Amino acid sequence: MQRSEVMEYAWHLTDRIGPRLSGSSNIRQAQQWSKLTMDEIGLSDTAIDYWGEHGVRWDLEYLSLHMIEPDYQPLLGFPLAFTPGLEGKVRAQAVKVIIRSKEDLEQYRGKLNGAIILTTPPRQLGPRFEAQAIRHGEESLGAFERAGADLNMAKRRQETWMRNPPRGQVSTAELEAFYKAEGVLAVFQAARGGDGTIFVSGRRDRSLAGIQNSLPNLAIAAEHYNRMFRLVDRGVPVSIEAEVRIAIDEGDTGEYNVIGEIKGSDLADELVMIGGHLDSWHSGTGATDNASGSAVALEAMRILKASGLEPRRTIRMALWSNEEGGLRGSRGYVKKTFGNPREGTTPAWDKFSVYFNTDNGTGQVRGVHLQGNEQLADLFAEWMIPFHGDRMQTVSRFSNTSTDHVAFDQAGLPGLQFIQDRVEYRTRTHHTNMDVYDKLIEDDLKINAVVMASFAYLAAMRDERIPRKPISTETSGQ
Repeated sequence: MQRSEVMEYAWHLTDRIGPRLSGSSNIRQAQQWSKLTMDEIGLSDTAIDYWGEHGVRWDLEYLSLHMIEPDYQPLLGFPLAFTPGLEGKVRAQAVKVIIRSKEDLEQYRGKLNGAIILTTPPRQLGPRFEAQAIRHGEESLGAFERAGADLNMAKRRQETWMRNPPRGQVSTAELEAFYKAEGVLAVFQAARGGDGTIFVSGRRDRSLAGIQNSLPNLAIAAEHYNRMFRLVDRGVPVSIEAEVRIAIDEGDTGEYNVIGEIKGSDLADELVMIGGHLDSWHSGTGATDNASGSAVALEAMRILKASGLEPRRTIRMALWSNEEGGLRGSRGYVKKTFGNPREGTTPAWDKFSVYFNTDNGTGQVRGVHLQGNEQLADLFAEWMIPFHGDRMQTVSRFSNTSTDHVAFDQAGLPGLQFIQDRVEYRTRTHHTNMDVYDKLIEDDLKINAVVMASFAYLAAMRDERIPRKPISTETSGQ
């Protein structure tokens, strides 16, 4: 706790490198820095490890957005990743376009050439009367233990600012084709978030053809978007000036994870793994999602190496790419390294013990989700005893289904995620422009690194590997 490097690692990934979108120049830089850092720690067999293809490289080079008429106002917004830029600086009229069915298309035909279109209703915003940063209490931790329910997330989903407008009957591909045919310049949508927070992600199709067949699509701060929408809705002309420069590179389309390990002794052919994902979205600097988890994994390995302890099993860390695109980095690694019972396993599948993942923000670890493996309850309860003074003692029946441990779980391997205090993760930072270094809590990350190092070491020293769940169709790989 007194000599931790976790914040130095987090600073370098966020302030120094910046956002780390998979398929961008920055993720390549982050991967090179991560391998170098693993080498400096003294890990062996470090590698920038190829697992599959991504698509083109996409980088946001420059962005400038302004409402010019009826009144000047700078606009806060970000393009969705893997959409194209504009051809130079453009000035265009804003047109309200709300399409819910194919019949709605006809009323806009011939009316959108050269326009910037507002395609979502205004978002409902208002005062937030409750704290946006929260820690788990007895009620929410008890719900994890007894019912396997996430009360905090259920509550957040009911809040107005989190709700998206209802989906229409026209597919995204049909809408894009219609807008392009009609000569639309750019598509604006009201971003989820509020109070200047912009939730932004990207298109799933990351191919050159996919980008060329789409339009510049931008998520605009809801307060700014709502004003423009109300003006247009009342018949007041709105003029927008925009410049969006995107760099696209068809060179290296490969995808990579970064790995390194501490060799085991008498059980060196068996494997314990820890990790988190290195990639982020492109609006903030990816601090809580997931430079925090990456820095914790690096610091856990530094602790283990600096301690001089000799684990029986090999402990390997991995920093995954393209978690944000559907856990693709961890899935690619698991597929090539271990396989799965449905399609066939490798010898390494039989030698694998457990994977521990960190990817739920900056908050302190409070326990472990069992992921449906009740055999682990007593074991983890024992491992947490030294951390009771740090408020870590919850064995959760909740199954987290949205980060990289799932790739292992679905291959029939123990893959587990720690419970963390949510702090501002779902209200301010997750996938937003506010996901920055300032939101990290130093003491929480220090504790998390110690916990991860401890769990990795204890798993590596057991006589037996971590027990597995019975094989089912759910866990046999996808």
